[in-house]
Amino acid sequence: MPRGGKRQGTPGKAYANRTDMGQNYDMEAGSPAAGNVEAPAAVPQMGPSPDDLPSLTTPSQRPGEPITSGLSMGAGPGREALTGFDPRVQETARLAERWGPMMDILTSDPETPDSVRMLARYIKGMS
Repeated sequence: MPRGGKRQGTPGKAYANRTDMGQNYDMEAGSPAAGNVEAPAAVPQMGPSPDDLPSLTTPSQRPGEPITSGLSMGAGPGREALTGFDPRVQETARLAERWGPMMDILTSDPETPDSVRMLARYIKGMS
């Protein structure tokens, strides 16, 4: 059962508080085809183009390495081959180098949340 009382308004009529909905807009005056509106600049492409990425039919870039390399089953070295590489060390070193001075200013502010202070300590500790 509907709540809120009887429906108000007349079907097909514009409401008094929405006069903008009842106006007849002239779309030709503002269309790009009319020539008086500048077309938006092209959006820069993010990431590599699909043509630059390998496909399933592209020859392997590691022909001497089995496809199961790094797995705990199959040919090739197991999981032990994957240890020793931690990309976080390099990434946090770059973060600390680039944003370290700004983090010092940010963490000295008494209104900085503890979570931001912990992140700054983590980044400084990893570098």
